Amino acid sequence: MVKRAKAINNTNPLEAAKLRKQLKAVMVSVTADGQRFIAKYPAQTLRKSNYRRTGTLKRSWSSKVTATKTKITGVVGSNDNIAPYNKFVQGSPQSKLFRTTAWRNIDDLRKNMENDFVKRVEEINERFAA
Repeated sequence: MVKRAKAINNTNPLEAAKLRKQLKAVMVSVTADGQRFIAKYPAQTLRKSNYRRTGTLKRSWSSKVTATKTKITGVVGSNDNIAPYNKFVQGSPQSKLFRTTAWRNIDDLRKNMENDFVKRVEEINERFAA
């Protein structure tokens, strides 16, 4: 997800720093929420095998936020060793099958994070505009 915002022309450096701090806090919160969202898997129903989930796939999800003076980036991802399994579970051939089991996928994550981020930034924008 990439969201761009117009620069805020604010001659007061303290206000600009305060805004950056609030935006970074929003991004940290949204990515942490996104990590929890995507790692919440539906209950396992054992059928014809005795397979039990190990939780490795679930624990592989992480979030990271980096911020500079002009840019804040939030990433939710999976480590390299487990990512191929995430792609299998959430890839297009399996997406219909897993959707019926309420398994969340990357598109769900993207929509959820984007909606949350936009809503929270608009709230900050209203406070600064007042």
